[in-house]
Amino acid sequence: MSKHVKFVIAGLVFCFSAISSFGQAGFTPTVGWVDPALNHNRLIREQTADGVYKLVGTFKVIGTSYLFGERQKGNLFSPEAKAYNIFLSYNTYNQEVEFYSASNPDKPLIKEPGSVDSFIINENQSLGILNPLKFVYGNHLGASDKSYYMELFAGKRYSLFKRYKSDLGYVSTNYVQSELRQFDLLFDYFYTDTEGKGVKKLKPNVSSIIKEFKSVKDISSVLTNDAFAVNPDDALKKAFDFLNN
Repeated sequence: MSKHVKFVIAGLVFCFSAISSFGQAGFTPTVGWVDPALNHNRLIREQTADGVYKLVGTFKVIGTSYLFGERQKGNLFSPEAKAYNIFLSYNTYNQEVEFYSASNPDKPLIKEPGSVDSFIINENQSLGILNPLKFVYGNHLGASDKSYYMELFAGKRYSLFKRYKSDLGYVSTNYVQSELRQFDLLFDYFYTDTEGKGVKKLKPNVSSIIKEFKSVKDISSVLTNDAFAVNPDDALKKAFDFLNN
């Protein structure tokens, strides 16, 4: 066997060994930007032990439907009261908001969709929440669906929002249990215009977004494919800041 062939084989052995080590350490390689909430959802799903699931109708569902998990510190605002610095959980599957207080420290009180006007999840660097996350119920924005919208950018005319929801997806590694599902977290971008009505969905590609605002302002110098690929949240925030000035 030539020295060159031996070198190539040794390199391949090293690469496979490194990949195996990463897998055993619990790391899953990702390419490009990953939404922090989706990443957290994926990690929880991967760490779910066999036989641990939540019953949703006739399905056994693994993972979590709670955005960044349960019991996050935050504030809650409803027509009846305001609560600050409490623990709350946002269920993206049924759009319920759960909260704990001094009177119910162990079992959460559940708020049906719409019974909460808005809520805030506080900053949590360990989960990738770099700034407080503000959520507003859709009907306050002119939306007809029973969902909460996360405010990404509040402008004097145009504001940017992100809507999360969980669906029941198939488990790719499951070939036996027909009733087994997993929580798949999804999101879409929307915007409001003070001169328009309701919320409007943005198509998740740069050319469509540029076209959407072409009659108002040319944002092609601010919103680029490269910037959108690196971090679409930040790219859209900069574009909306540009739109409002």
